[in-house]
Amino acid sequence: MKKMMVFPRESSKSDKIDAKDRISELPEPIKQHILFFMCPEDAARTTVLSKTWQQTWNSLRRLSFVSVDLGCTKTLEILHTEKVIIQKFKVLVLQEGAASLSCIDKWLELVLGNYINELHLHILFFEYTLPKQMFAAKSLAILNLIRCRLVESFFDENAKFTRLKELTLEKVVQDGNAIQELLNRCPMLEAFSIDNCLNVYCLKLFNLPNLKMAKINRVRMFYINKAPNLHTLCCRVKISIICSLRTTYNNLRKLSIGIGYNSFDVMYLPRLNSMFPLLETLDFNDIRRLDEVKISHGRLESLSLSSKFNTITGQIDCKNLVSYKYEGKTIPSLLINSPRLQDVQLKLLTDYPLDTWWFLRLKQYLETFKQPGVLLNLQLQIESSLVEFNPELLSEQSICPLTNFKHLRFLHIESSQNHRDIIDGMLWAIHPEMISVMLLSQPDSAFIKLLYENLMDRKEKLACCNGYQIRCWRHYLKAVELIVDEETKEIPEFFQILHKVAYDFMKDYGTGEEVKFKFTW
Repeated sequence: MKKMMVFPRESSKSDKIDAKDRISELPEPIKQHILFFMCPEDAARTTVLSKTWQQTWNSLRRLSFVSVDLGCTKTLEILHTEKVIIQKFKVLVLQEGAASLSCIDKWLELVLGNYINELHLHILFFEYTLPKQMFAAKSLAILNLIRCRLVESFFDENAKFTRLKELTLEKVVQDGNAIQELLNRCPMLEAFSIDNCLNVYCLKLFNLPNLKMAKINRVRMFYINKAPNLHTLCCRVKISIICSLRTTYNNLRKLSIGIGYNSFDVMYLPRLNSMFPLLETLDFNDIRRLDEVKISHGRLESLSLSSKFNTITGQIDCKNLVSYKYEGKTIPSLLINSPRLQDVQLKLLTDYPLDTWWFLRLKQYLETFKQPGVLLNLQLQIESSLVEFNPELLSEQSICPLTNFKHLRFLHIESSQNHRDIIDGMLWAIHPEMISVMLLSQPDSAFIKLLYENLMDRKEKLACCNGYQIRCWRHYLKAVELIVDEETKEIPEFFQILHKVAYDFMKDYGTGEEVKFKFTW
């Protein structure tokens, strides 16, 4: 049998395959028309084919749409037909009734058929049950729900939000464990916030590798594990928060905990350095269980503590601490060791009688922040009508007033016959650069008037403290300036300004007008 040799023939020019991308060379309107007939998910994927297709995608119409009435269905039908990219769609429904429910269903059907990036459903006066078609929005990146209902039948077996990065739930009602189920179907989640949602007893954040921020408010129990990129964690829980003790949260920079009655303080405070090595901001709110606080961390820069129940004692040893804030009903007893401390903000909400020794204790505590470079800010809310300051009891003590105070703010002064004692006691203890008084009630107006009279008329200083070893604040004060806003700048008399402020208060309660005094000592 003869062997037959086969040689390839030379290809002609007509046989050569044309490698040119003729589809990409189509006119822009035709390429846009092609995208209109594709589903939003596939249309978005064309951006990786070439620069021309990316330009076509970017040239499509984009808009943000806010709906506050029931008459926008026709507009949405046009946008749906033209397949306009919905950058942001926000529904704000104030009306109640079956018409509202059917309209929302129709709107979602229209907008979810387009490529949509953000969806905000704010239902104020009734609960709206989310439809299953929500999962059709494969392009959804941000979902914000207020007063909606999640039911377990909402989820199909394989339904997921594959691109969802931000999820916010507020006053959402769940049936069964629907919110947890929703979380489990958002594998790419980067930010999660939940507040005041009903029927949420236990919440778990597991296996969310992209999660960077979590805000958990008003749930009973909260578990977290396998969130290696978590940057910010803010929690207000009723019973407990449980972090895996074997896990190191290497990327956590901010931790804010409303610990309530749980044991987070006992379990995790001794391990702050090892569990959260890069922690920069730490907030502890509503401390109830700790008798003594001991916080030590090498990188911590900002610390905030608050307690409405007991006096906080202990030691803070943080060499890089720059900012310290405290809020409570009692004067704390904390030794803070930080050579870099610059900003100290204290807020005292007192509802018990104040005497001379209270002012002395306050001054002794403030003296712990006398190091150079520290600026002190103090806010006082005095709700007691019993205030007494007697300098005769201090005649044998030579204590100079503090001069590193930036701002003394009076938030509220209860009706009292002892306003003068408050002024004398505070200005004996500290010499601030500025005093401001917030007008929240009629007694505040009386306090502003008395403060003004004491500051502007210092003729009494020659005889005000005869026989005392310590001179009163009037001897130190060189000048004081009343600061008013631009609208009242031309009014010469302070009492006219005070009258205007009081009138505004009566007309619109709680406007928060503020009167400021600037000092030169």
